[in-house]
Amino acid sequence: MPYWRVLTLAVEIAAADEAADTVRELLGKEPVQLERPGASHVWLEIYFEAHEDVQAAEQHLKARVPVAAVAVRRCDSRDWQDFWKLHFKPHKVGRRLWITPAWDESAVEDEQICLRIVPGLSFGTGEHFTTRFCLEQIERMAPPVGSCRTMWDVGCGSGILAVAGALLGMDRVWGTDNDPVCLVQAAENAALNDVAEQADWGEADLADGTLTSSQDVDLVCANIYASLLMEAAGTLWAAANRYLVVSGVREQEVDAVADRFRQLGAREVVRDGDGEWAGLTFTRQ
Repeated sequence: MPYWRVLTLAVEIAAADEAADTVRELLGKEPVQLERPGASHVWLEIYFEAHEDVQAAEQHLKARVPVAAVAVRRCDSRDWQDFWKLHFKPHKVGRRLWITPAWDESAVEDEQICLRIVPGLSFGTGEHFTTRFCLEQIERMAPPVGSCRTMWDVGCGSGILAVAGALLGMDRVWGTDNDPVCLVQAAENAALNDVAEQADWGEADLADGTLTSSQDVDLVCANIYASLLMEAAGTLWAAANRYLVVSGVREQEVDAVADRFRQLGAREVVRDGDGEWAGLTFTRQ
C-alpha cells in the first residue's frame, strides 16, 4: 500500500502564519495546520512522496523557520482518507454550489449544483475564505448569470476552482500547477464530476518567471500568495480577456496587490476579506 512521509514542524503560535507562508514559498506545498486548546505551539504538517524530498525540505526549513521541534513520520493512504472523512463535511458556497466529499451520498435540491471532491494531498475543500471568495466570484461570472465561457485556474491544487467553473456552465477550463501530484488529483476530481472533457491540466510554475498562458481566457483565477501575484502580475493580467480574480492575500498586503494590478490598467470591482485574508476582482477598463 502506498504511503506518505509527513514532516511536522512545531512553531510558536505567533509565528505560525509566517512559517506557513515560508513553506508555501520554498516548497510550493500547502501545510496542514493543527492546533490544540491551550497549547503554546502550532504544528505544521507537510506531505511528501519521496524520502529524499523530506530530507531536503527539512534542511531548507530549519534555516528559515524558527522551529521548536521537527519530526518525520509515515502516513498510510488509509489514514489520510480517514482524516478527511472525519473533518470534511458538505457545505454550501454562494447561491447554488455545494461542495461535497466524494464518499458522501447526500442529495442536493434540483436547482443546486453539487461538486464532489476527493481532497487528496492538494487540499482545497472550499472552506477557507480564499477558496470560497474565488468560488463565489466564479459563480457570478459563469452562465447563466455571467457571460464568461472560458477560465484559467493558476495554481489549481485539487482543481476545485476549475471544476466548479465547468459545473457552473463554462465551456472550457484550464488548470496549471507546479506539483504533478496536484494535477493527478485535479484530473480525478474533474472525472468524478463528469467534466473531464471540458478541462485540461498542465504542469507549470509562475515562480520561475517563464510561464505564459497558452490561450487568452475570459476569466483568470489565481489563489496564490501575494508576493507571487505581484511578480507574475503581467502574465496574469495579459491572459484575462475580461476578469481576473486573485486571492491568498493577507489583509495587510491587499493594498499593495491592488496597486500592482492598477498599474497595469486593471479596474478593481470587488474587494472582500474576513479580517485575516482578502480577495480582489479586476476587470478591463
